[in-house]
Amino acid sequence: MHLEVEPADGLIDEESRIRVTGLTTGTQVRLTVSVTDAAGHRWASVNRFLADGAGTVDVGRDAPRAGTYEGVDPTGPWWSMEFRSEDAAPVAFVAPSDELTFACSAAAEADGRVDVEVTRRWSSGGRRTEVPGDGFLGICFEPADRRAAGPAVLVVPGSTGAEAMTPLAGLLASHAYTAMVAAYMQEPGLPSTLREIPIERLLAALRALADRDDVATGRVAVVSASVGTEGALAALAYGDADVRAVVAIAPSSVIWQALPDRGQAPHASSWSYGGEPLPWVPMRGERILPEIVRHELVRRFSRRPRPTALHLFPAYAAGLRGGDAVARGLIPVERIRAPLLLLSGQDDQMWPASDMARQIIERRRQRGTGAGDAHLDLPDAGHFLRPPITPTTVPWNDALVAGGTGPGNARAQREGWAAVLQFLDSHLR
Repeated sequence: MHLEVEPADGLIDEESRIRVTGLTTGTQVRLTVSVTDAAGHRWASVNRFLADGAGTVDVGRDAPRAGTYEGVDPTGPWWSMEFRSEDAAPVAFVAPSDELTFACSAAAEADGRVDVEVTRRWSSGGRRTEVPGDGFLGICFEPADRRAAGPAVLVVPGSTGAEAMTPLAGLLASHAYTAMVAAYMQEPGLPSTLREIPIERLLAALRALADRDDVATGRVAVVSASVGTEGALAALAYGDADVRAVVAIAPSSVIWQALPDRGQAPHASSWSYGGEPLPWVPMRGERILPEIVRHELVRRFSRRPRPTALHLFPAYAAGLRGGDAVARGLIPVERIRAPLLLLSGQDDQMWPASDMARQIIERRRQRGTGAGDAHLDLPDAGHFLRPPITPTTVPWNDALVAGGTGPGNARAQREGWAAVLQFLDSHLR
């Protein structure tokens, strides 16, 4: 029996081919794929296939008879891995910025067992450096084989912090972009939470990236996610920034109330400009109090660790119906001269990203500035829209429920990432 996984060493977004050959015709094969993520949590998928008349199982052709996913899907063994750490409450997969080592095995009663090790990388060997700046910390990834100045992407993270976006930046560098994550909070010397963060800090990070010797003049884009889209879109709307393309993942059309450090959210704006807080929309925190109470009761009486993530959608959706506050808090996205690509999940349980993306598109269309815009609204997908191919079976982290189904999020990550690469390529190459 022989287990083939190709490529044995490749980028995380490369689709893998898994084949088992040399089997007894009609025998059942147990295919296991497992990995430990950056948080030390173990994940594994187990699927059973039947060998064909030639004694072969081809995951790109065959559907499992039983297991963690259904139907023919060559990516199924990877995204369908389940959380297997029994000493912790299940949380979303935490990706490292460099590489993952997967253990793959095939076992058949009549043919024995074979194991192979597979490496998947975000970074293809380029240099990672830190770029301290005025109110920000840049984490920069350089392409491994750049010989002349080329395109660049500023990555603006959400509330999960800079390290959550370094895998994306490393992967962008592997696709020949100089990519810099702009941390504006949750790093030494920076604010601990999102409260009246000056958007000038993102503009300073953008200038620092654009001024690098390895970045071609005028060939810079911005990719932002979640609450980072508020700051990024506001910075590009109010500031004088020369960018060619803007990607907003799970976007916001308004400036929201500041996030809490502990306890209740402060009566303040998330972002500021020119020393003044930007007009903001309050979230309706009382809408999530019943869930907080339920979590506390479960925590007291459960013998095992349990998730405590919250569905924040009701609080944000109620806030978006706030009339005058929403009108004041709208980001003037029509001022952004670059085309926008918006990605949203139709089952986003963090906030109404689909509705806010449509607001952005409509506002720019009405004012004649959205000719090159696109909105990809992804069914059965939640708030976490990351590059493929990693486990999507736990759609929440320690704090928030992201939403979506395992198959839906996996499909959305593949389609969304392909759209991002195509959009950046068409505007920066």
